[in-house]
Amino acid sequence: MQRIGPSQRLTAMLLAAADLLILAGAAVVAARIRFGSELFNHEFGKTLDHPWFIVYALLAQVLLSTTFDLYRPQSWRTRDYVLLRMAALALSLAIALALGVYMVPAWRFGRGLLALTLLVSLPAQAALRFVWLAVAALPQPRRATVIGGGPIVGALEEELRRRPNAPFQIAAHLPAPTEAVPDELRSSALADVDLVVVASLSHDATVDRLAALNFRGVPVVDAAGAYAALTGRIPVQQVDSRWFIATGDFSSLATSPFHHVQRILDALIASVLLLLSSPILIAAAAAVLLTDGTPIFYRQRRLGRYGASFSLLKLRTMKRGSDENGPTFAEKNDPRVLPVARPLRRWRIDELPQLYNVLRGEMSLVGPRPERPDVAADLERLIPFYAFRYSVRPGITGWAQVHLPYCATTADHLAKLEFDLYHLRHYGPAMYAIVLIRTLGALVFRPGR
Repeated sequence: MQRIGPSQRLTAMLLAAADLLILAGAAVVAARIRFGSELFNHEFGKTLDHPWFIVYALLAQVLLSTTFDLYRPQSWRTRDYVLLRMAALALSLAIALALGVYMVPAWRFGRGLLALTLLVSLPAQAALRFVWLAVAALPQPRRATVIGGGPIVGALEEELRRRPNAPFQIAAHLPAPTEAVPDELRSSALADVDLVVVASLSHDATVDRLAALNFRGVPVVDAAGAYAALTGRIPVQQVDSRWFIATGDFSSLATSPFHHVQRILDALIASVLLLLSSPILIAAAAAVLLTDGTPIFYRQRRLGRYGASFSLLKLRTMKRGSDENGPTFAEKNDPRVLPVARPLRRWRIDELPQLYNVLRGEMSLVGPRPERPDVAADLERLIPFYAFRYSVRPGITGWAQVHLPYCATTADHLAKLEFDLYHLRHYGPAMYAIVLIRTLGALVFRPGR
């Protein structure tokens, strides 16, 4: 993985630690307000007698903040963006803490104390992020020199313009040398450069010079890698097959031991989810049955790992006979959708039967979205490297699904593949966990059709 800026993991850890301190401090302040100085020690001590509630509350804070993208400052484009996600955090955290107290009666944390705690902590956490945005904009970002040209350079420039706190800025742009090392690389002109981004090279002497810079403390990264680090997607139209070999990140994908760990996790989590969601699924199935009769479920051939075909199970949400002229992608406000089924599609309840596919081992909870064989054949012909996504089990959710809305065009599927390939590059427990955590945020802010 090529690093183009400060460690995002360290940033997330610092924000999480600050949130936890704010939440704990807010609980103390709220207890002071609620009980006064005389009863504070006695009443607040009842909460301290249940350390597992404290662990539960702190864990809920971290998981929900991760879900709503509150630990990635590089994605915060405006204050409104942060406020919207803080509002979602406020509602979900209140529900999570209230449910915890309700499910475990021994946990003592009254409704008034809970409300006061959130009223103190959440504005403070929002203010922390506004200060973070303001402070992050003060220092100059890293200065980068770009060597070479092509569409990838324009894509990088556009992405940097869109970010209020970009990790680097392009200070100089040199054409790709063809015969000799340019003076800019011979002299000390690169002394003030923090990063070199290579879009294209065609001269061995230049490669030697850049390799020397890399070992002298000036990172040299390829433009596609820099774009992937910025966006979480690999620009498939700007790389070739050699790039996938040169990165070395895909070489152990097929033999990764995480395939076996993931299968165990999938079975355990899917079993729990199927049990918990069964009342919702039964109610949804009854609604479809009463409004449009049978069949309640809809089966469709999809491609799984290594291109193996399987029958994907979904709750039927479209009118009978909607696919008489062949399957077509759903459109916004599609008239074929049953009125009663719109909320089912909005919250992806129609996808719950695929937990059965997960239990059968045909799918995973996390992975690229499986496609129909006919659609996949067309996409393989139109989009380079499309078949690479078959190297893992397809998923109910995935890195592409938490970033993109519903896909209907070839351009949409191209973007989805770029996210899928990034997922494959970082395949492992961290990616698996972060996708599961951020799926709730995707449901809230990127609803289905």
